Amino acid sequence: RVREEIRELQHNLGLTVAYVTHDQQEALAVSDRIIVMSNAKIAQIGAPRELYEAPRDRFVADFIGDANLLEAELGPHRGSRAPVHLGGVEIELEHRGAAPGPVRIAIRPESIVLSREANSGLRGTVKKAAYLGTHMEYTVDAPIGQLFVVDRDVARPLATGTYVAIRLSDHGVALVPS
Repeated sequence: RVREEIRELQHNLGLTVAYVTHDQQEALAVSDRIIVMSNAKIAQIGAPRELYEAPRDRFVADFIGDANLLEAELGPHRGSRAPVHLGGVEIELEHRGAAPGPVRIAIRPESIVLSREANSGLRGTVKKAAYLGTHMEYTVDAPIGQLFVVDRDVARPLATGTYVAIRLSDHGVALVPS
């Protein structure tokens, strides 16, 4: 409630407020712009959505929320986008100035969709499953590495040992340039 009151006061009074916190969720909730610091230097400045969905580097990707950081292969540029090869599947992402070749991508836990359906693409096995009331948290072993997954479907949880198809949603997947 306090962060909502701070945000409301800031807007109602038209104030610029410098708010220092180590709580990333709080920073995302109350800020128009965020400055992420690393070793007394600015790592990235931007709007909350920009930092979360388009982190500049591995530090910012991992610091602002959870991220699955994976190695992939970037194909030739097609305008601002390029194909990314990840474990036998191809997705298309903003290339963000990265040269074709080995790259790292950040996939947010809520951007991974698991299903029991046997479709083509990535497959994995649920290694851990935890019920947290509003959501499930899974650890999934996949050919591309171990994935941390957040799923809002608490009505149909996946049991440990379940084989799953892995699909990536259209948001929360970004190339990490450096």
